[in-house]
Amino acid sequence: MSSKSRAKKLSKTKEFQKFKSWLSDAKRVLVSTHHLPDGDGLGAEAALFHYLKRSKKQCRIYNPDPLPKRYRFLDPKGSIILGPGDAEVWDTCDLWVIVDTNDPRRLGKLWGEMSLRAKKIVFLDHHPEIEGAPEIVYPPHAMLVSDIESSSIGELLAHLFSELNLTRINSDIALGLYVSVMTDTNSFRYARTTPEAHRIAADMIAMGGVNPEEVYQAIYSSKEVSHLKLLGTTLSNVQVAADGKVAWLEMGLDIRKRHQATSDDTQSFLNLLLLLKDAEVVCLFREEDNSQIRVSIKSKGRIVINRVAMELGGGGHEFAAGLALSAPMEKTVEAVIGRIEQLIHGKRK
Repeated sequence: MSSKSRAKKLSKTKEFQKFKSWLSDAKRVLVSTHHLPDGDGLGAEAALFHYLKRSKKQCRIYNPDPLPKRYRFLDPKGSIILGPGDAEVWDTCDLWVIVDTNDPRRLGKLWGEMSLRAKKIVFLDHHPEIEGAPEIVYPPHAMLVSDIESSSIGELLAHLFSELNLTRINSDIALGLYVSVMTDTNSFRYARTTPEAHRIAADMIAMGGVNPEEVYQAIYSSKEVSHLKLLGTTLSNVQVAADGKVAWLEMGLDIRKRHQATSDDTQSFLNLLLLLKDAEVVCLFREEDNSQIRVSIKSKGRIVINRVAMELGGGGHEFAAGLALSAPMEKTVEAVIGRIEQLIHGKRK
């Protein structure tokens, strides 16, 4: 199906039409993304914020976690993308738009605070529906608008903006859309990269609001010397299984703190394992500040791995997924790698 046909099909769904109506009618809109925010969520919510402000609506961004340093160019004055300690979240809002997740658990305490205070809630997402998680219950005033074929939330928003036609896209909106599309396709290298993703990126650059080199340098040339030393130490302990078809890294909290690295500082480490010739699936096991083990899983595109994440309480795309477990590192590695090996052996048969 072409991107135009897909967009037309999405626009006709009752959920999409209801979302358009809710967004048009709302006067006060709160926008959030998931815990440990990434470029897709942050870029999308920045684009949505500026679009709604230009449409004369009250809008605020409030996230469960602070804005990572490398994305501060999206909010150079530190007054837009807010998080814990920056300001108090609104008591009430007409509409709460949650981007880049369909899982309320990834909002942490914010879900408990706002789910009863928001008059209407929309999860705007592009991940497959989470299966096998009975504890996920959406309240009656919430709905999910999703297109799993979209490369990013930025791609979804670009279509939404063209449908709404409330205002023109300016340089701030263009920058947010570009960051969302560029980062969630891994600079247009992932299998889910669509022709539309390239068109959106080209349009945003053509507007003059995006300098691709500056954006790339801000996001990816952001490491300290200590972070590279952490990377070297971590890579020296890379482990493999299933004849090299699975490769993974383990990063304890102690070593990360020793090198003064945040969780976000290590997000790109996993991509280096994709350089391994034989590896089909790669994982990063990272101990978080709350002692949970956060697992990021990526596949080169031949083995679907989001089922593994869902089985253990996570979710994600077919070839990029994640989860978090309150278990020791050793037990977490054993559980995840064991399931991935089963997948690989099944693939071989």
